[in-house]
Amino acid sequence: MTLPGVTVFKREGTTTMAQPTGQTVPAACFLGIPLSLIDSKQLVDIAVEWGKQDRLRRVYNVNVHAMILAYRNRDFMRYLQEADLVFCDGYGIKLGAKALGVSIPQRMTPPDWIDDFAAAVAEAGQSVFALGDEDGVASLFQRTLASRHKGYLDAGSHNGFFDKTGPENDALIDRINSSGAVHLFVGFGMPLQERWIEANRHRLNVKVVYPVGALFRWYVGYEWRAPKWMTDHGLEWLARLMRHPVRHFRRYVLGNSLFLAKVFGARAGIGSIEPCPLDESRSPEEAAPPETMRASDEGRNGIAANHSSRAQ
Repeated sequence: MTLPGVTVFKREGTTTMAQPTGQTVPAACFLGIPLSLIDSKQLVDIAVEWGKQDRLRRVYNVNVHAMILAYRNRDFMRYLQEADLVFCDGYGIKLGAKALGVSIPQRMTPPDWIDDFAAAVAEAGQSVFALGDEDGVASLFQRTLASRHKGYLDAGSHNGFFDKTGPENDALIDRINSSGAVHLFVGFGMPLQERWIEANRHRLNVKVVYPVGALFRWYVGYEWRAPKWMTDHGLEWLARLMRHPVRHFRRYVLGNSLFLAKVFGARAGIGSIEPCPLDESRSPEEAAPPETMRASDEGRNGIAANHSSRAQ
């Protein structure tokens, strides 16, 4: 039984949330955001299938930090509501949904499924471009994946420090398009990475784009990650808070508290939650117009937000 704050629905096989088999995919409209109720294997299968199709798809993710950003930033909320797929990237989301009567199959942060993804796209012959982080990190990420997964196609990489508008941005988009990349990882940190995707998605020739935060540096070992027993039991946020209490106090102590208040307010029927958009018939061309990057949108920043954009 679901409670206020959650609507469970299905999107048919021809819609944006479709599995390769054409079966319907259950999703939950959780506090205004449409969460796909899938596991990591389904996510990878969908990504590979979408890589064969003729339109760009946006695969976004939410953790508690993303939910708080969405409550404070209408544009970011819209990005999540209009994405082709939104998966659960934090235990806080999984537990919050459970409190409202919805079972999310799996919390699946990118570091946990990237190897399965690399193996699948290698087998399918689909190439990947990595964009973000400091100079050299994305290229090392690509080389590491290629060394571990035979046939992995590295379409290129670039750091995240570039002007997000103007000639430099134009040249980078041309490079991504000319690379023939099927999949594009963007690692700037929330919400800059999603904002850049929205501003440029109508110009990109890739098939699937993913905002991935600090994935590159975590995968190559540049950034410390909590032990597996902590990440497997929803305690990664605690490990990060203990390691950097000042940096993460606002995000984890205040942010988690606000999220809990939202969840239990919804459970009690207090407060209004905007419904998820369920207009299945809208074509990509009918979607909202491209976002415009502003000079104040962190400019050349490609890494500062990375350290605050990971799972809870």
